[in-house]
Amino acid sequence: MIPPAAPQPDPARAAVFDADTLSELEALFGRSRLMELLEVLDREIAARLDPPANEPSRLAQDAHNLVSSSGGLSFHDLSEACAALEQACLSGAEITTPLGTAVHAARHARKAIAILRAA
Repeated sequence: MIPPAAPQPDPARAAVFDADTLSELEALFGRSRLMELLEVLDREIAARLDPPANEPSRLAQDAHNLVSSSGGLSFHDLSEACAALEQACLSGAEITTPLGTAVHAARHARKAIAILRAA
């Protein structure tokens, strides 16, 4: 029996995650395990970016950890924003803009995760 496909996002949230990839992950792991992974990601986002660390080296580490965990679950906007934030922190560049972008992407990811888990 093939598990049901992951719910499709509404158009306003279409860029938050890749629905096709999530559907593939659901087929591979099963819905229950995918929901567990999304819950772990949600907790990780909250712990690392809500609120974000004040110290650039800590912020870089938090962003680094979110790059792979969010990317692996198809939250590519968050993954890319965290990669840019990490690079800004490590290079000593201005971090206000990349931090704002990462926090914005994190909020959208958490909202999308809540919708996916509630479906």
